[in-house]
Amino acid sequence: MRLEETDRYLLSRHGRYLTAELRRPHRVLSTCRINGGLREDLTHIANHQSGEGVAHVVRKGHDLGSGLDAYHRAACAAGQLPPASTALMATAANMQCAVLARADHADLSVSVAATAGVLGNATRAGDPAGLHEHRDGSRPLGGEDGQDCPVQAAAAIAPPEAGAGTIVTLVFVNQPCTPACLVRAATLVTEGKSAAVLDLRMPSLQSGRLATGTGTDQLAIAAPLARADDWERHWAGSHNTLGELLGRATHEAVTRCLLLQNGVCAELRRTLCGALGRHGCDEPTLLELAHGELDAADANCFERNLLALVHDPLSAAAAYGLAEILDLTRTGVLHAEAAREAILNQAALLAAAVAVTPEHFGHFRALLQARQDLPPGRLAALAVVKGFERKWL
Repeated sequence: MRLEETDRYLLSRHGRYLTAELRRPHRVLSTCRINGGLREDLTHIANHQSGEGVAHVVRKGHDLGSGLDAYHRAACAAGQLPPASTALMATAANMQCAVLARADHADLSVSVAATAGVLGNATRAGDPAGLHEHRDGSRPLGGEDGQDCPVQAAAAIAPPEAGAGTIVTLVFVNQPCTPACLVRAATLVTEGKSAAVLDLRMPSLQSGRLATGTGTDQLAIAAPLARADDWERHWAGSHNTLGELLGRATHEAVTRCLLLQNGVCAELRRTLCGALGRHGCDEPTLLELAHGELDAADANCFERNLLALVHDPLSAAAAYGLAEILDLTRTGVLHAEAAREAILNQAALLAAAVAVTPEHFGHFRALLQARQDLPPGRLAALAVVKGFERKWL
């Protein structure tokens, strides 16, 4: 299936492959471990699904046991791509969920073809790592003797991008760009991707903080080499139109991909647990406190109506307000003394929202103040339970 065709490239999807055939020489910057870095001799850029996201053992002949070079050749052969001149990226994402987004201004045009998944290994830049690279591959940190854990050869060689979540962006600029401009463009693409994940308030699975991407994200950016009368773009920062186009198209493509691949969108993130789950106010905690704090009949009613409770719009709004207070406290924007009172006030507001009785804010504040030593997420869950109880008194 042809997704985009220009005089510079043909972008198509076939099976598990999303492929750009370059019709004229391009300068390409990519994260690919084979044929990656900055190149001017590539004929193809491709993204392919190397396996399913969960519990998939790739069949013999397409696995990594014989090394990365052999895997690259086998994957290129399966996709009918020349291995010597192809930059190939791997993901567990479905190519049928790929999204093409475009942005234009005057003579500039940017196209971003993305695949994206965040439910398997979403991370935040600076999260504690779990692997350390050695000569023979990456190994898990923290063996019993303090040394990195030994691993099987295949696992040591295997690219982590074969895992369950990866955001891959293939970016095409229609005008020639200097090498430095492409490097700067990579930062704008990364910022656009991170902004899309942050806007959805996705949690990091390594730290519980807001995610900025996944641990295996990859990109490739291509711009045609200058011809006789061409001039090269030098600037791709956010003050220039090229930077704006890169960020806007990437944000649009990644946002749409997360809906198609993971079923994640702004409307479905509008939940109480979407806001506070990473802080400890999740469905199991809510149910535990309901059965501990309410009589049997009310606890049963709470449990059977939990879905409606966590999706209540006003309660979700109060929950996101509390999550923001907790995040700002963690970063030091709010100091501890002010945060303690703000958390209590917002938890009381959450309880009042659940109870649909804002006039009872003072009652809930006094009730929760007696339990203020609870961890914030648990205090929030208690507020929800007590709000539900008050709703039917």
